[in-house]
Amino acid sequence: MDYDQLIKAILEHKTILIIDDEQKIRELVEQYLVKTEAEIRNIVHASDGREAMRKLANQEFDLIIMDIVMPHKNGIEVLEELKKKASTKKIPVLMVSRKLEPDTVREAITTGARHILAKPFNYQLFVERVCRCLEVQGS
Repeated sequence: MDYDQLIKAILEHKTILIIDDEQKIRELVEQYLVKTEAEIRNIVHASDGREAMRKLANQEFDLIIMDIVMPHKNGIEVLEELKKKASTKKIPVLMVSRKLEPDTVREAITTGARHILAKPFNYQLFVERVCRCLEVQGS
């Protein structure tokens, strides 16, 4: 199986929640996911932590891609809530941010983020991190 086939297999039939207050980033993430040509079940957007929590209450997700710095409820606060609930604690989370201070990275990882990705990121790095998040889940 080549690399592109592996990516497709990992992303196949997944439901993914993208949480970022920047619309351009949400659109870029979706474009990158579509570019894999995997048959992703659903891609859902949320513009902040509160909206994300409402969507998580009504739908199941296989992966969350979330900004750290957002209004209303930041990514770390959302992550803390996710890890407290039985229905969401096992969802792998890829955190993204422009500001990756060592303390923030440490807090995100200890709170339960699977991986962290610095903005801006390219397609190859993004897909590699997404696959790592989902591979760990599958093992």
